[in-house]
Amino acid sequence: MSYAELSEDDDSFVLDAEFEEKTLPLNSISISSDDETKGSAVVYELTSDEDEPAKAVELRKKKQALIKNLFPNTKISNNRKTQAPQIVPQIPKPKGFELMIGGIKVHIPVKPYGCQTALMFKVITAINKSQNCLLESPTGSGKTLALLCGALAWVRHENNRISEQSAQELVSQHAELQQVTGAAGYVSTPVRDKSVTPEKYFNKPVFGHKSIYDETKQNPDDTNNRASKRQDCLDTSTEENNDAGLVKIHKKRRLAASELGMGCETMYDKPLPSSLERTELPSTPEKKQASQPDTPQNVRTLYNLVDNLRLRTSMLVDCSVPTVYYGARTHKQLQQVIKEFATTDYCGQLQMTILSSRDYSCVREFDKKTWSTRNDMCRACVKPYTTTGQRSDSNCKFYDNRALLNHQSLPPAFDLEELVARGEQIRACPYYAARGMAPAAHIVFCPYNYLIEPSIRDSMQIDLSDNIVIIDEAHNIEDICRDAATFSFTKDNIQAAIKELELVAGYRFANQDALRYVEYLLRALKSWDDWFVNQLPLIKQKAMTGNEAVFIWTAENFVQTLNNHNIGQQQYKDFHKNAELFCKRLREDPRTLLGVTQPTATLLENIDTVLGYLFRCEGKYMDDFTPALVRSVAGPDSFAWRQSQFNKSIEKETLSLRLMCMNPAVVFEGLKVARCIILASGTLTPLISLHSELGTDFPLQVSANHVIPSDRVWIGSLSTCPGGARLECSARGAGEARVQDGVGAALRCVSRATPHGVLCFLPSYSLMNKLVARWKETGLWEELNELKKVFLEARNAREHSEVMEEYYACVRGGALLLAVYRGKVSEGMDFRDHQARAVVTVGVPYPNTFDMAVKEKMKYNDRYSAQRQLLPSRDWLLVQAYRALNQAVGRCVRHRADWGGVLLLDARFASPHYTQHLSKWVKTFLGNNHHTFESLVNSPNSLESFMQNMTLRDTEDI
Repeated sequence: MSYAELSEDDDSFVLDAEFEEKTLPLNSISISSDDETKGSAVVYELTSDEDEPAKAVELRKKKQALIKNLFPNTKISNNRKTQAPQIVPQIPKPKGFELMIGGIKVHIPVKPYGCQTALMFKVITAINKSQNCLLESPTGSGKTLALLCGALAWVRHENNRISEQSAQELVSQHAELQQVTGAAGYVSTPVRDKSVTPEKYFNKPVFGHKSIYDETKQNPDDTNNRASKRQDCLDTSTEENNDAGLVKIHKKRRLAASELGMGCETMYDKPLPSSLERTELPSTPEKKQASQPDTPQNVRTLYNLVDNLRLRTSMLVDCSVPTVYYGARTHKQLQQVIKEFATTDYCGQLQMTILSSRDYSCVREFDKKTWSTRNDMCRACVKPYTTTGQRSDSNCKFYDNRALLNHQSLPPAFDLEELVARGEQIRACPYYAARGMAPAAHIVFCPYNYLIEPSIRDSMQIDLSDNIVIIDEAHNIEDICRDAATFSFTKDNIQAAIKELELVAGYRFANQDALRYVEYLLRALKSWDDWFVNQLPLIKQKAMTGNEAVFIWTAENFVQTLNNHNIGQQQYKDFHKNAELFCKRLREDPRTLLGVTQPTATLLENIDTVLGYLFRCEGKYMDDFTPALVRSVAGPDSFAWRQSQFNKSIEKETLSLRLMCMNPAVVFEGLKVARCIILASGTLTPLISLHSELGTDFPLQVSANHVIPSDRVWIGSLSTCPGGARLECSARGAGEARVQDGVGAALRCVSRATPHGVLCFLPSYSLMNKLVARWKETGLWEELNELKKVFLEARNAREHSEVMEEYYACVRGGALLLAVYRGKVSEGMDFRDHQARAVVTVGVPYPNTFDMAVKEKMKYNDRYSAQRQLLPSRDWLLVQAYRALNQAVGRCVRHRADWGGVLLLDARFASPHYTQHLSKWVKTFLGNNHHTFESLVNSPNSLESFMQNMTLRDTEDI
């Protein structure tokens, strides 16, 4: 008897001396693996029909060739121990780290920071307990990855739990399946996994066990009968092969890792039902016989049964396992989130999709001469009818091909750009394809206004009931909710809509079925036009301030004016019904409402929504709105004013109604149907206002420390000007020349000490213009441009993109960017490494108290501070200011290996009152590092010494 050991990582094998000399038949070969996980070898038994082959040398060569063909990438070595046949599953370990968090196995592709573990624990706890959660974690601490891994680990665990439980229950209801161990495993696998078949899953020939395809000619209890276990794996169609003495192998099938569960009972641990064992089927015949079916009828019935149970299980899982809705501010931020998703172990196991608007995802060529918007074009092209009234293919081939763009034709992780590119390639509509994939997706990515705004949520058919909502970059959630319920429309909008509806009503014969609600809406809009006319005397009495005159009602008096014009609370129910029918008709068959544009539909929807907020729940939210009539006159900088110089007929005056929402809880109420809501950001601090403003309890919350080492960040404040005068950058102080000069001197000091890029954040564009004008007068502007190339943040989106491209191109040689709080630079833009080695913040960015919305919000909070536990106006202003400040400071360090400095310009930061609302990590690094101008330059802990030290360390690392 002789042995040969095969290794999986080598093509060679070595036979023992006895085999080499006598060329005796191989009786067993033991497979061993060089993997880290060692286990018992898998024994394959070889037999030969010849004890003394005639041509020993030829037989040895043929045996070697046969073994190499049967076991590629293996090697044979000596192993004389006789081992019992057993299967050792080789389960590939996923790359990364696994943790047990809250009873859930979580896989994360990198070694987690402590703050990431804390975040994942809170996420899993929130989902398990159906509680809301606030998560604050600084930029660069792995917040996004922790959110994804925590939520998706729970989804996968719940998916597996429900699948296995449902499969066991369904299989137990069928007696013919109760003894087939593999049946429950097959039934629990997702239907979308096309690689899994019943034959593959529980009908494999395994050594020592019966398969439903095994012949049962011999007594199965006669284990000594070796012939009964023998299978030909060679082509025996010619007598020459048998005469040549080639060995015949009874091979034990190795199971893949996907077919065996770690530590679980396999599908072969129990015998198959006796009814199946008695079935005589051919065992891999040499030639298929016409009289012998491939699969017996009773086996095919079994397959149909388990396939049906598998479908039922998958449907049950899809209905039971919550979907994760992950919202971020922009598609650019979502692109980064999806890149993180692609690195996880859940990518490929759990399906995703990404929602967007037609403006971003429509791939059809847009004709501006024919259509006013892409929405109008899409709605007109996707719902046409033939002349016979039968629905035909649409007028958009991309829409007709939308089903071609699916989870099978896309990679496991795809962002919006990849989705659109693939849609263009196969001429399929990305917009409708992404929506079509949503019901089967485990995680849906979208801009967070899709989740917050009720109108968008309804149009995208997003149902948050019992699902998981994650809103990333949620520091502006209060403002977003208020804006979502704030509406404004003008008298001109009303008159334009009236003209379109009058045109539609004129085609009485063509639009008979729509005439009823068209005429009702036409009467309602004319009543609104009369309402504007009758309110004009009220606004005429108001003085103009900043080209605007404003008249504000109480909500009760405003509703009374609507009731007087038959557009109030009693008429709202009919208005809602007719507006809904009209907008639905326009979406489904726009050609029957020829001449109606999207702005008219939007106007009707806005009026319907705003009146709905006022009148729903018997006026419960009426006091949460402030109605204002605004008379605007175009200023000399406006386009309308310039045109009016050449065309006196152009009206410069605009009359509009603004209904301002004061309570974000009105909109946030719609999210409470979710299983849990997780708000995350690098700068949620101060957390105090979120509970009261959103009208929601957040029992779970965490504010994590930064992961960056303390020696890689310098944070300090500056309290004096170069001459020793107090540097207070308040609204009043910033207007003084000495403060403006002090800010310029500090910025010059920072620019001289800091390599590469510097960001400076200012409270407003107007202050930016004042500083630039002052510095040009004093010559400081030229000095700054000698140190760094200076850029100014642009208000216009196109100009902003051009400015940022030029800044990034110049930053290696040194660049300074002046920006404003709450602007494009401070919100969501990523400045990595050399792009922002220092951040300078000027003042405390309080909201503009002269703004009408801010002024009314302050009054609202003071009125209801005790009744609804709202922050008084003074505290509310402070919270809003520090959210913007913390967001700007966060531009400095973006990952663990980054480094940089932050200088807070304002004497007020020396007082604890003005540092209590800074982010936790900022307060930690700031400590008592408060400077005068002289100490900022000359002290051992100066910004300049920090920059020199870090620049030297960077050079040494290179």
